[in-house]
Amino acid sequence: MTYTREAIKGLHTPLTLLLIGAITAASFAGCADEPTTPGGGEEANLPQGLNVYLTLDDRQASPGSSVRVTGKVQAVGVDLTPTGFLVRLNYDPAKLEPIAARSLEDGVLRAVNIGVGPGLVKAAGASADGLSTDLLFELDMKVKKAGYAEDLSIAVDELGVIERNFADHAADVVVVPQVLVVPAL
Repeated sequence: MTYTREAIKGLHTPLTLLLIGAITAASFAGCADEPTTPGGGEEANLPQGLNVYLTLDDRQASPGSSVRVTGKVQAVGVDLTPTGFLVRLNYDPAKLEPIAARSLEDGVLRAVNIGVGPGLVKAAGASADGLSTDLLFELDMKVKKAGYAEDLSIAVDELGVIERNFADHAADVVVVPQVLVVPAL
């Protein structure tokens, strides 16, 4: 089954930045229901459903340096395996510039277009037996100006899944409204 943008409501939420183990925006302080990455590269504490989210390896990189932006999908508490996707990464072109999409050797057929236009990257991928990874895409981006993480967001245009127990899972798809910071390996 494929869920289109029209079938999934609330997927265009702007993202705010979340540090490993600490929330960066004061407005999130004390919110127990916000996703977190506890530190040491552990998995994020994500809500139940099929979560689509971004991670960032460094939110304080200086202008001229590069950061890694990663789009991910993870099923939590639902028996769904993603088979295909079409997503958009939105960013502020005054603050970030795409350098290159990283080649991922995980059996997923992908196309990542960093030249769509200023502030937009499109990524699509598929695997007939389901994605064997949580990675949608990995990009290296050049930092042009501080505050780049505040303007990052991911939007889902299409998400295909293998359903183990057939049911309508449109309500299970969640776009996590924070960017998680995960240090580069």
